[in-house]
Amino acid sequence: MTQAQYIKIGRSLTLLGYFSLLFGLFAWQLLINPPAEHLISIIIFFQLGPLMFPLMGLLKGKLYTHAWSMYMAIFYFIVGVWYAGSSEDLMIGLYVVFTSLTFFLGTVLYTRFMGKQMQEQNSSSK
Repeated sequence: MTQAQYIKIGRSLTLLGYFSLLFGLFAWQLLINPPAEHLISIIIFFQLGPLMFPLMGLLKGKLYTHAWSMYMAIFYFIVGVWYAGSSEDLMIGLYVVFTSLTFFLGTVLYTRFMGKQMQEQNSSSK
């Protein structure tokens, strides 16, 4: 496979994992298993709020945003494992683990191969 194909796959996996994580958590917390009414805003703020930070950079395909989003994917992986530890939240836990791993794998592929491509472009233009 060529670098361009890896970049395209990485970008697709990143966006698929990111939006699946975002909409899955949203649906779980507000539609499928809503918490007590007074906790909804706190849970939405702390679970979905951090996912808003990389949105524009991911949509624009910025390398730096993809690079630091890896750490966010790891955080959500830990959240998923934490949820999966409870028998009543096992399904959402496994879902968060799977989508965060997809998000992580996509950011790793995109960052690695886009970084190589940018280095090659910079060295050939000198």
